[in-house]
Amino acid sequence: MVLLTRGKDKALLEKLAALGVEAAEVALLEQVDLPGLARLPGLLRGGVDWVAVTSKEGAGRLLWAWEEAGRPPLKVAAVGEGTAGVLAAGGLPPAFLPPRATAQDLALAFPPAQRVLFVAGDLAGGDLEEGLRARGVRVERLTVYATRARALGEEEVALLARAQVAAFFSPSGVRAFARWTERRPKAACIGPVTAREAGALGFPVVEAENPGLEGLLRAILQALGT
Repeated sequence: MVLLTRGKDKALLEKLAALGVEAAEVALLEQVDLPGLARLPGLLRGGVDWVAVTSKEGAGRLLWAWEEAGRPPLKVAAVGEGTAGVLAAGGLPPAFLPPRATAQDLALAFPPAQRVLFVAGDLAGGDLEEGLRARGVRVERLTVYATRARALGEEEVALLARAQVAAFFSPSGVRAFARWTERRPKAACIGPVTAREAGALGFPVVEAENPGLEGLLRAILQALGT
């Protein structure tokens, strides 16, 4: 059985089911708004060169702030097809996506910009900011949400115990799984940072060759030996 650990990946569940793979999902993490979110509409109304966002959760909060600000013209750079999909569904398709879905690649390939507003979660790494500043770009990081481990019910914990492969989307998801059980099923990881965390905690790791959901699907199938 494959366990998806984000709790919001219906499309991936459907793809696995179509391939005859038993799969379930348990959200190991939850997000809560931080005071920075209330500042975001005013910053957007004031005008920014570019906005960068690297997660679905950040994208959803950016859309809320954009609506609150009256939908001003906005150029958004995003990481990952999932993040881009959230933005596009809300009427704000990203103006730029990097060739690989990592913050480091976004920084390296970012279009010419003077100032970038990074709409982030509290666990977002520093690769984007460091990479942009090395190119002479001014970056303002606005932390708008925090990620916390969820309290799981008995049925959810039982699914962790059954998993042959756990699909991980972030280092914090890996750590949350490890807190609930000593089991270490194969870990299919969406990117290199998540893969490093899983390896450090004793999981046998299969890293997606290309970050993103399609790459993760291939990693899951590889971990299953199919």
